Parts: sequence; C-alpha cells; structure tokens
Amino acid sequence: MNKKFVKPIAIILAFSLISVCFASCKRGEETEDPDVTKGSVEAPSDDDLLDLDLYIDDDSAEEGTTAGEDDSAEEDTQTPTSSQNSAGTGNGTGTGSTIPVVTDEDSLPSLSQQDIVDLVKAAGYEYDAEQKVFYSVLNPWQRHFGFGDAYDELAVYANMRYTTIKIDFTYHGLLWRIQCWKGQYGVLAGGEMGVYTKEPESDSDFYECASDENLLEMQFKFYKTVADFNGKTPTFERKLQEHWWLTGFQFGYCDSKRCVMEMTLNAKDTAMADGIEKGLLAVTDDKGNANGFTRYTGSNATGANFYIRNGNTFRIIWLSAGYQNYVG
Repeated sequence: MNKKFVKPIAIILAFSLISVCFASCKRGEETEDPDVTKGSVEAPSDDDLLDLDLYIDDDSAEEGTTAGEDDSAEEDTQTPTSSQNSAGTGNGTGTGSTIPVVTDEDSLPSLSQQDIVDLVKAAGYEYDAEQKVFYSVLNPWQRHFGFGDAYDELAVYANMRYTTIKIDFTYHGLLWRIQCWKGQYGVLAGGEMGVYTKEPESDSDFYECASDENLLEMQFKFYKTVADFNGKTPTFERKLQEHWWLTGFQFGYCDSKRCVMEMTLNAKDTAMADGIEKGLLAVTDDKGNANGFTRYTGSNATGANFYIRNGNTFRIIWLSAGYQNYVG
C-alpha cells in the first residue's frame, strides 16, 4: 500500500473505533472519575489588551448563531442525520455521497468508564475528569506520522465534519503551518491546534509534526455557539502549555459553522510573530479566496474572525474563517 495513505487510514480507523467506544459510556450511570492526568499548566497573567471582553456582533455572524440566541441545549442533544453528512472528495468540493451515522446507542457494546479511558490512552489520548474532556498527549503515536491535506479529505468518511484554517509562514529556514480545526468528531465535539514544519525545497503538501525545539505555547477555549462566546461560557478549555497538537473533545453535538474557538498563541520571537500575523491575514477558503482574520481595531462589536497581537502573543477569535471538509 502507498505510504501516503497508510497514515491517514490508520488515524481514521483509530478515531472511528474511539468514537464508537466513547458513545457506549454515555448510557451508564455516573461513576467516580478514574485517576487520570490533565497534562496542563496555568496560563500567565495577560495584560489589559488581551483581557478585553470581546464579542462577535450579530451582522458578522452570518454563518453562526447570532448573539442573544440560546440554542445550546438543543445543540447538546442533536444528532447529525445522514443528510447532514454529505462527503466531499476533498477540501469542501464533494460528490455528495452519504455517510452513515450511529443513531441507536443501544446497539453499541457496553463498556465501563475505565475501559473507555484505557482505549483512549492506547490511542494517544488522556481524559480530563473535571471537564470531561479527552485530549491528546505530547508524544502519541500520531507524532511519528506528520500531517497532509489527504487527512482532511478522508476524515469526513469517518464522520468527522469540521472547519479548518491553515496559517502558513516561513521561520528559521523552515516552512511552518499552524492548522486549527473545530467541529464534530463522531459523537464528540471539539477542536484542535496543530504545529507542523517542512523543508523549504519540499513540493509536497505533507508536513512533519513539530520537533521538541519547535513546540509552541498554546491554549484555547471552545464554545458551541456564538451566544456562548458572547456570554463568556465556554464548553471547555485547554490551558496554556507547550505542545505541537493541542486538542479537546467532549461528548455532544456542534455545528462547525456555529462553534467558536478562542485561541492564545505565543510566538518564539518577533520574527515568528510577524510570520504568524501574515499567515492569519492570508488565510483562504478551499478555492484560494481570501477568508482570513482582521486585526482588532478597538471596538467590542467586531467581525466574526479577528485577533489581537500584543508583542509576540496572539489572542485569536475564530468563527467562520477557512473552509469545511464537507459539503452542506
């Protein structure tokens, strides 16, 4: 089998297995949370600029829930239908084939919570018992395989429907990509921030996972709706830490076009920060059309995708920039 397809297939199979297994633990009664680690550190104090209360205004949230709506309860229980899962052949330009989804939890095998945690750990994840969030560890098996566009193209066939952005820049002789995702992962809702590099002479779309010396300090808060963001009630958060793949997934449903990620990213120096800022401004959709971020200008009523830069630190608010890996 072509090496190019081994990694994405393996990861999709792993996500599919985990998603099915995760669903079974929702049926059991609440039990004492297993003894597992969170793997995070506390964020340093932000200055007044980074602590501003920011909002997504009604007019700009065309693809999201408008401010003031409270549909979080409905979102929590909604199950995607087959018609909502039209698969694409890649990067949002699909053929419309139907993806089957699990709708009958009683048909799934019953597993204890500890069985679920054991499976999660074997797949390279841990469990934050306080927030009930699954997250990736620093050195999972996936770190050996890198990332390429084919992963996004194939993910929809594993019932992963998300929006993604790619922040590309050059720094210290390498091509860097900070890619972020948010949306539905089987029976889980959540988001990801990934850091990848490749040699400048490479003509491939494949990137290596960031090495230890290229780890970046990152954190994010995940909101299922714009109303949640404007109300400052995150579904969960991942604390500031050095990582190459910061993730969080929680049981529930969300629409990738409606959920919001509020991210913090610390660049290593001014040169990297300048590159990241150019990359944020240059984010495109899957057709290459500009669909990126704007710099915060001082008004609380802002657009749907914006950032604050203070020195080498970025606070990024993301609703609709980038593109979906699915059609519909």
